[in-house]
Amino acid sequence: MSEETDGKTADAEGKKKGKKKSAKSGKGSRMSKILIIVCGVLVLIFALFGGAYYMGIVHKVMGWERPQSKAELQLGKPILHTLPQIRTDLKSGECKAPFLRAIIEVQLSPEDLPRLEEAQEQIMDGILTHLREQDRQSVVGKAGSERLRFELVQIIENIIRPANIHTVLFKELIVQ
Repeated sequence: MSEETDGKTADAEGKKKGKKKSAKSGKGSRMSKILIIVCGVLVLIFALFGGAYYMGIVHKVMGWERPQSKAELQLGKPILHTLPQIRTDLKSGECKAPFLRAIIEVQLSPEDLPRLEEAQEQIMDGILTHLREQDRQSVVGKAGSERLRFELVQIIENIIRPANIHTVLFKELIVQ
């Protein structure tokens, strides 16, 4: 009998412990659900506030001045200055060298025009010297003309420094 009594007592204690464990796990799962809901609400609040701040709503409500997001330059209306026509031969290992003819317009600010006109002879010399070092393949096609445009801008800006030009436009560019 003592074994049966001990067995019943052990079963009763096991059931009580099981109920206590399930009651504790019930409180734990309830707390974890509340914690998840609270965290979700906090994340939602931060996301809404961040979106409102990004879109400028917070700045309007608070009366703050919104930071400037892009730089604006006041360059004025650019003008075009046409350089004299260029005719030169290109570098070649053959007897009959390829020939280049170009009419170039320089786009720049009106206040920089006098500096360009003063240095026009130096600019033409620099451009002709540069072109005579080029071979036909380096100036043909879109990539060649874009590279040539970039190089001509660099040549002109180096000569008329501190003035700057906007770009170089080709009115005519013929390679024969």
